[in-house]
Amino acid sequence: MPLVFTKDHHGSQIALWSIEEEEPFFAERIPYRPDSSHAVKRLQQLSSRYLLELMHPSFPFHQVELSTAGKPILPESVLHFSLSHCDGFSAAMLGKNAPVGIDVERINPRILRVETKFLNANEYELLSGCNEESRVVYATLFWSIKETVFKWWGDGAVDFAEQIQIKKIELLDQGKAVIEFGTDSEKMLFVDYIRYQDTWVTYVEH
Repeated sequence: MPLVFTKDHHGSQIALWSIEEEEPFFAERIPYRPDSSHAVKRLQQLSSRYLLELMHPSFPFHQVELSTAGKPILPESVLHFSLSHCDGFSAAMLGKNAPVGIDVERINPRILRVETKFLNANEYELLSGCNEESRVVYATLFWSIKETVFKWWGDGAVDFAEQIQIKKIELLDQGKAVIEFGTDSEKMLFVDYIRYQDTWVTYVEH
C-alpha cells in the first residue's frame, strides 16, 4: 500500500499517496465515481478520495457539493477537506476545526516560465540567493504554498502575486511560511511545507 506520508496537524489529518495501482483498486473500495473522461485524471481523482476514506471510514461522498466558487464542500457536516494531485501522487487533508487547504507539486523547471504571474518583489528577493537549481525547487514551493492558500480560501478569484504574499520563509526541506492574505481584509496564515523526494506537500488550517 503506497501510503508514503501521513501527519496529524492540530487535529487535522494529512496523507500523501504514491499512485501505483490501476483504477479498479480504488473503484472497488469507495463509492465515489469520477466524472473525467481522461484515464489519468480519473485515477488521480479516485486515489485522492480514497485517502479521505482511509482517514474517515464511510466518508459521506454522497453529501459533497460544489460551492458557488466551485470548491467541494460538505455543507451539512463539521468536516472540512481539501484534495490535490500531480504526476504520480495524490494528497488529502481532513479536519473538523476549521477550513483546510492542501497542495502537492512536482519540482519542475517549467515553473520559471510562469513565475512572473505569481511572485511579487518581496518574493523575488527571498529567492535572490538561489542558484538556478535551487530557484526551481523553491519557486515550485512558493507556487504550491499559494495554491494551498487559494484552496483554503475557496471563495473566488485571487491575485496570487498581490493577495497571497509570502512574508517569511526558510528555504529548507521542511518548515512553516508566514503568509499575508488579503481580499477585503488582511489575514495572516501559517502554511506548513515538507519535501518528499522531488515533490512538495503544503497545507494550512485556519
